[in-house]
Amino acid sequence: VDEDESEEQVEKKQKIQADEKENDDDADEAEPAQYEEEAGESIDDDADKNVPCPGNPSGYTRLFLGNLPFTVDEASLRDFLSPAKMTHVKWITDKETGKFYGSAFIEMKTSKCGAIAVKERNGQKLLGRDMRINFAPSRDGDVWPPKSKEVTGNGGQAGGTGVKAMSVKPDNCMKLFVGNLSFAIDDDTIIKFFANVEAEVKAVR
Repeated sequence: VDEDESEEQVEKKQKIQADEKENDDDADEAEPAQYEEEAGESIDDDADKNVPCPGNPSGYTRLFLGNLPFTVDEASLRDFLSPAKMTHVKWITDKETGKFYGSAFIEMKTSKCGAIAVKERNGQKLLGRDMRINFAPSRDGDVWPPKSKEVTGNGGQAGGTGVKAMSVKPDNCMKLFVGNLSFAIDDDTIIKFFANVEAEVKAVR
């Protein structure tokens, strides 16, 4: 306190500081409620389908997903993206074999759902793999969103018509059957192949 200030001036200054602190506290208490209300309004409102929003200034609702686990299905993907809501998924597969490439295009319900998915889920783990999620606007001539809610899948399971959905792994099972191998293949090639997905091969026979 400045020694030259009168007692009346000191009291006036303290009152002003107290009023400012009270106003700041009120603002801090009101802000979360206001944020929750705005978030609740925007996530399901069809009117916000392609409306620009924070984190998504172009209002995109089509996203590209990379590094998907091969065991992913529609249900696990929806759970992962929640509270953002997905309306369509197109698993990317080989046209001839139906082999799943570990990536997909998805359509989100609103542009804010797209923003949430990119901001909060990109880099997060889904079934042990770090997800890559980017905005992917459709090109001229693309039919998007597709007529079907799931494209090239097997009843929710990623993969095309040439791939059978994986069955449940038996307890304590550590043995795999690998078919359609080249006659020139050797043990080292098989071990290196599985190393690409961080799987350690104990033995080959």
